[in-house]
Amino acid sequence: MSLNPLIPVTDYQSMLNRIFWFTSAAALVAVWILRQHLDAVESALVQFDASVELDGDKILPVPGGYLVPALAVGFISRVFRIHSMIADWLGIRERFEIDVIIRELALRAGVNFDAVDGAQLVRYRYRIMRNGFYSFVSGRNPQIDELLIGRALDMWSWFWIGLEAAVVFVLTGFVLIASGVQQTGLIVVLSALTLSAVSLPAIRNECRRYAIAQVRAIVDDHQRAAQVRKAFECVVPQVASNRAA
Repeated sequence: MSLNPLIPVTDYQSMLNRIFWFTSAAALVAVWILRQHLDAVESALVQFDASVELDGDKILPVPGGYLVPALAVGFISRVFRIHSMIADWLGIRERFEIDVIIRELALRAGVNFDAVDGAQLVRYRYRIMRNGFYSFVSGRNPQIDELLIGRALDMWSWFWIGLEAAVVFVLTGFVLIASGVQQTGLIVVLSALTLSAVSLPAIRNECRRYAIAQVRAIVDDHQRAAQVRKAFECVVPQVASNRAA
């Protein structure tokens, strides 16, 4: 795992690594807030504050009582892919795939998207995405420009970072409120929600722009466009293409 969270994202694993580091950083701030306002948390973590030594007799500037729980949160996020769980729970990925990617694939491949039943799209979206999108943009040898794929993943990494950070701070605020520190807790919660409401839609719009660019690159090839139309056969048994040769 790279120690530099700002290096360009090139694949899904490097995206997860970036999310890990920034979620850990958000958790580090959250731990600091909790320790400043809750004596019980301070008492529990102060015993881990011994300096952490690195190779060459260097000492890590962050006390262990802050670093250990922050990295634990990042590790849990990385292993269980919390951003994915949140996305599924909130329907973020489902709506983006249906409203942006699948819709764009259908329109550009000549499939009558408006005639497709919404319930059918939800039911078969995994199949459509796998056969009509991911088969061209994922794997070791993607069939479209890898730079375009990397830019899309890079933008999505910032969206998931913002989402996970918001969850970390909202939960921190709730802990403060439940512990009797209402004013600070409300400030933390409202600040996290406000920043999310401003930044996440803007980042999502950029993700949409890159997704549409990828779809265009896919259907620019006639053979790939035919494969895309075939992917819709699960919801439209007889796909009528306006681009039939």
